[in-house]
Amino acid sequence: MNQKKSAIYYVILSTIGAMLLIVIPLFSASNINAIHIFDKLIVGGAFISSCILGISFAIKPNWIGRFIKRGRHDENEQQSHMKTRKRQGHHPDCEKFKSHVIKTKNKVICASCSGLAVGSLISIFLMATYIFIPSEIPLTILYIFIILGLIIIILNYIEIVIPTRNARIHVIFNALLVISFFLIIIGIFELTGSIIYGIFGVIISFLWLDTRILLSKWRHSEICKSCSETCKVY
Repeated sequence: MNQKKSAIYYVILSTIGAMLLIVIPLFSASNINAIHIFDKLIVGGAFISSCILGISFAIKPNWIGRFIKRGRHDENEQQSHMKTRKRQGHHPDCEKFKSHVIKTKNKVICASCSGLAVGSLISIFLMATYIFIPSEIPLTILYIFIILGLIIIILNYIEIVIPTRNARIHVIFNALLVISFFLIIIGIFELTGSIIYGIFGVIISFLWLDTRILLSKWRHSEICKSCSETCKVY
């Protein structure tokens, strides 16, 4: 299955997941006035652990490759490409990818990874605040959380496939993507009062993130395909 078909397949799965999260609160609304802190710790802990894992990948994307045989194969394949095209900030040192990286005085960093890391840090703080500072969130606000989160995800996908973009805007969109996961998880968890649905929100967030990654890879391959250079890193 090529990258375009894989991306479309994941977009369909992501859409189904989004529809489920919209429908679930309608049939599983909770009458519980307050969620026990133990339940919050389980759902919040799962989300925070996911964010920490995401930050580690943002800092060093291939760190797990040493433990996975396939990762070694992909790494070797990337190294063969790097012989003809140097990489900076996880992207080829190419004019076509200048909007994918941010250049500082001494370093070139990936805009996507930077945004995801920033969004993860903000989301960890928000989740910790939610767990340890009791507060009653109105039902209307919870539904707004879910709808707003889904809108941010859709806009993020659109931003990925747009041919021209600004690196700093890309950072903002990726940071908002992780924050949207937090909003949706809190919305579904509070509305249902169920740990199961809270964890389900965390799992669906991984699907949405994978979809975003596949869309990005497809976009990268399209950039390489339209380029007259022979390196073809993607």
